[in-house]
Amino acid sequence: AMRRGTVFVALAAALALGASAAPAMAQHHQALDTYAYAAQAAKAEPTAQAAKAEKPEKPEPAAKASSGSKGKAAALAASKEAEVVVNEELDAVLLALSPTPAGFEPDPAHEKDLEHRKEMEEEEIEVVALKWTIVVGLVCLILTFLIAHYLESLHFDYLPEAGVAVLLGIAASAIFKMAHGGMMMADMRFDFEFFMIWLLPPIIFEAGYNMNRKAFFDNIFPTALFAFIGTVMSAFTVAGFMVYAGEAGISHPMGGLAALTFGSLISATDPVTVLAVFQALGVKVDLFSMVFGESVMNDAVAIVLSRTMLSFKYAEINAVNIALAGVLFLKIFIGSTLIGVLFGMLSSYVMKHAHMSHHEDALFKESVLVAAFAWASYYVAEAYELSGIVAILFCGIVMAKYTRDNLSEQAQTLTSRTFKVVALLSETFVFVYLGMAAFAFPIWDHIGWATVAVALFACFVGRTHIYLFSYITNFCFRSGPDPAMPPITTTYMHVMYFSGLRGGVAFAISAVGFQNMDFPENGDSMVVMQTTLVIALFTIFFMGGTITDLARYTGVLERDNPTIAPKHKTLVQDSMFGKIDKLTIRPFLTHHYKGVDEKVDFEVDLNDRAAAVDIKQSWRSIPIVKSRTTSSHSLNKSPGSMLSLFGMPPPDAMPRRNLLRRVLSRLWKRATPWQQAGRRSQ
Repeated sequence: AMRRGTVFVALAAALALGASAAPAMAQHHQALDTYAYAAQAAKAEPTAQAAKAEKPEKPEPAAKASSGSKGKAAALAASKEAEVVVNEELDAVLLALSPTPAGFEPDPAHEKDLEHRKEMEEEEIEVVALKWTIVVGLVCLILTFLIAHYLESLHFDYLPEAGVAVLLGIAASAIFKMAHGGMMMADMRFDFEFFMIWLLPPIIFEAGYNMNRKAFFDNIFPTALFAFIGTVMSAFTVAGFMVYAGEAGISHPMGGLAALTFGSLISATDPVTVLAVFQALGVKVDLFSMVFGESVMNDAVAIVLSRTMLSFKYAEINAVNIALAGVLFLKIFIGSTLIGVLFGMLSSYVMKHAHMSHHEDALFKESVLVAAFAWASYYVAEAYELSGIVAILFCGIVMAKYTRDNLSEQAQTLTSRTFKVVALLSETFVFVYLGMAAFAFPIWDHIGWATVAVALFACFVGRTHIYLFSYITNFCFRSGPDPAMPPITTTYMHVMYFSGLRGGVAFAISAVGFQNMDFPENGDSMVVMQTTLVIALFTIFFMGGTITDLARYTGVLERDNPTIAPKHKTLVQDSMFGKIDKLTIRPFLTHHYKGVDEKVDFEVDLNDRAAAVDIKQSWRSIPIVKSRTTSSHSLNKSPGSMLSLFGMPPPDAMPRRNLLRRVLSRLWKRATPWQQAGRRSQ
């Protein structure tokens, strides 16, 4: 468009000036001829000068041996000087080509226009290369699903789906490296921002939103120990091994801060392959929930912990700064958690009072609102310079506990499956992306295999916190004659220990550290990135490929040894948080009434929950009485509307023989919720 505008302006000027513009145009054509001659000379001159430099005069026989290297150096210097001269001449010719009349100076605006065009063309080439890189990634995704499905049909369990994705990514990056596709290789580099904004949030949110709520909260104590304290212990264990081995000369001498950062990021487990195998085989629910909960929460812990370690980059390591780092860690984690919980509870409250579940055409609006609240929590936390991953994780957990109960059955199914599809695409592309990084980064350049071996051994040692906290959980909460939950068996401990794969989160943190050169001293940033990727590949192929046989051999499948259902607690036997949740939080945020638990709890033991009335879909369609003032007019309304004035469920949602007793108890006895629950359980 700019070229066409220039032509039109030139034509208008020619018509206005008439014959006076002819000499200027003639001189411009002469400049074109000069440019053609100069360009031809520029092509020939470097070749001639290089040939002349390569064939110097024949030296004397005595100095023949010493003059060979000097001749080559002189030839190279002469060729470089010739290139500089030619470039200067070409720049002068380009300036002479500017469409200005003879005798005038070149227009600076026109020069800027030429530079802008050149930049635009370069950007266009980069965009085209990026699009082709995306096409290659999508082709790898398609092939991953097809090949993995074929291998699964053959019952070949030694190459998991994640391994197929990694191999295809490695093959793609190797092909472009051999074909000298520089731009596409640059696009294949593991970009931290792209990973943290577009790939990881859907995976984390789906894990929290679609989890088994009852199994997760039944095992929340050991899961929290594994994910929080266990991750910190593993980080310091790995760092200690790396520093000691470096000082002993066994491995690369890594600095203390670099070792702590490496220990933090390598402690992030990513058992996507393990969980997929567990789900396909039907592993016991409590084991699945502990492995799942640890992997989801310790990713967030590892990200925050590594950020905290990097805060010492420009600060002295002393007692005061260590205390400040601990405060920073708690600030980021607690602040992000509160934001996620707040948005989760806000979404539940909004969906409760929006009453969209009554309308079939509001199905997609319900789903969109759920996604909007989740991603709002992510970006609010990032805007406050906290952790969006932690926020969206706890937002998903709160939504799973409260918001899903306020959705229609169709919306629950739609949101669950939609988020699962998006998460599956994201996590598979993460492994393709991981494979592409094998040749996009200098992974194999001077790699220290001794360092890799030491780091791998340190990871196995740091993983032993599984046994420690399992024994603590059994001793404190799952021992005695009649425990609420069965103790964690030694077999469970072995399987959880073996499930600690490393993957995308660990490598993403190491890749951004290499690109930012967080530890340029002694090449620590490159060593951290190389070691992380090799450990991730080892765990994906070796541990991910053998987890199927381990699960079958240890007998942790549901069909081999069915799980004994945990003893159901009455409301009186429940913990303080359980009472507050069921008597205050859940009735406030959902359509449940005081004392009601999840639907699965109601079906387990109806006699222990006489007041726990399952909410029926028909009750949601009953009109809400907005005014609490009674009149003769309101006395003629339906019994359900009258009882709703006092917070009572409708007659069709509770036994008729208890109706009168409950009305009298609510209106005249004024008993506290805990006293009512005690009488009902008795």
